[in-house]
Amino acid sequence: MRKPVLLLIACLLTSALVGATEPSPADQKWLHAVETMVAKGDNKVSTSSEERVNLAKDWAGKNGYSVKVTKEGNSFKLEFASKDSGKTVAQK
Repeated sequence: MRKPVLLLIACLLTSALVGATEPSPADQKWLHAVETMVAKGDNKVSTSSEERVNLAKDWAGKNGYSVKVTKEGNSFKLEFASKDSGKTVAQK
């Protein structure tokens, strides 16, 4: 009886950890908005969420951008630049 219970607990913990690493639907929607803004040439974004900063950094690295993060009070200011030219998105 103990083995099945321990196995069930282990499975539940594993699934909880895997689910915790995925961004929330709201964070995914925010990232999509950032992608759209950067594509249009807007290179400055702000957020109060450190998790969203990390999402933006991951996205930027995978898509040929660098991102400069500045913390101002309770919010973070992000500025995207193209890695290949060193120019900000708006300067392209």
